[in-house]
Amino acid sequence: MKTILVGAELKHRRHGTVSDETSLDELWRLAETANLEPVLKLRVKLHEWNPATLIGSGKLQELKGLIAEHGAGAVIFDEELSPAQARNLERELRVTIADRARLIIEIFALRARTREGKLQAQLARFSYALGRIAGKGGSMDQQRGMIGGRGSGEKKIEYERRALRVKITELQEEIDSIRRERDTQRSRRDSVPMPQISIVGYTNAGKSTLLNRLTGDRHAIYADDKLFATLDPSTKRVRLPEGGTVLFTDTVGFIQKLPHDLIAAFRATLEEIKYSDLILHVHDLSSPDAKLQHEAVKATLDELGVHDIPVINVFNKADAVKDPSFSAWAPERLRPVFISALSGEGVDKLLASCARALSKRWCDYELTVPQGGGLIKEIYDSCLVKNASYGPEGATIKFRATPENYARLKKRLNAAAD
Repeated sequence: MKTILVGAELKHRRHGTVSDETSLDELWRLAETANLEPVLKLRVKLHEWNPATLIGSGKLQELKGLIAEHGAGAVIFDEELSPAQARNLERELRVTIADRARLIIEIFALRARTREGKLQAQLARFSYALGRIAGKGGSMDQQRGMIGGRGSGEKKIEYERRALRVKITELQEEIDSIRRERDTQRSRRDSVPMPQISIVGYTNAGKSTLLNRLTGDRHAIYADDKLFATLDPSTKRVRLPEGGTVLFTDTVGFIQKLPHDLIAAFRATLEEIKYSDLILHVHDLSSPDAKLQHEAVKATLDELGVHDIPVINVFNKADAVKDPSFSAWAPERLRPVFISALSGEGVDKLLASCARALSKRWCDYELTVPQGGGLIKEIYDSCLVKNASYGPEGATIKFRATPENYARLKKRLNAAAD
């Protein structure tokens, strides 16, 4: 469907926000991701928002002419529309009207693959719709009578709200069930703990490509040069150069103006980040808006309550920049690590940085373990093994582990000796 994109910007826009041009370019890519055919970007500068149609009557007439000229069947606004504004625009322009939030939610619904991802996207859809049910003339005043009931029944708008609330409750119950399953899986994982690293970042920063590089492309995680190419998180084991296994989790990408309905729906998945030992914040070094994208990711993490977890700022796509160290935005205070997930440049240095960061939580220990009984294998699976030597008394293993994990292994070793 041919689509016109509209970016409405206040003339007194505060500094530090993404430019209208950049935001519209991003909206264009979002529209393409949703299988639409964007044909035109219209930028509108306003002294104030129009409460009825967001934009003024003059721009509305201009937009009507552009729709006819291009044969467009939809108009998408970069700003969030109120239910009344969406309804008035649809009546005036006689095409499908959507805003950025609705478009992103539709993309999530389109791209979700797992059962949980589909449920979360559906929940976001219904939550968005519930807040935007508004009367359309007399159609929403229709009464639904019930046999044996009093009066003419409930209004259509009330009926639709109630039906949506029922669906939302059912979806929340299903998602809660999946969350309980995840809690069980996490407790099992914590009983044989391994360092957990979450990969976060702006959409299309290269998170999935990085995870593929770290795993040697063994798992063929889907990665593409598209916004929200992957929505469902992937957790894979990665061997560090010094030895030992780490769990890396690729999370859903963030974006400017990420709808609150989506954050709420995906909260169960995103909250996994809070259980990480380390966060890799992946940036697109080639993006002119790297700073704003950095702030957007930070704001979302703050909204999720992610605090006090060490962060490594990874600047990806260094091969696309002539001199990464003199990039437009990679401040020294962030201690940036420059890599190219595509070519592998700098990935060894990144893994070394991960090992150093984990060492603050994962301390050095040494145990002499008799061969047999499976404890040696468990140490290799759950700890960062640095060195092992074998003698008549068994294997003397130097490794890194959390204090809790070491205490558990020591207890098992003492029980086996008894």
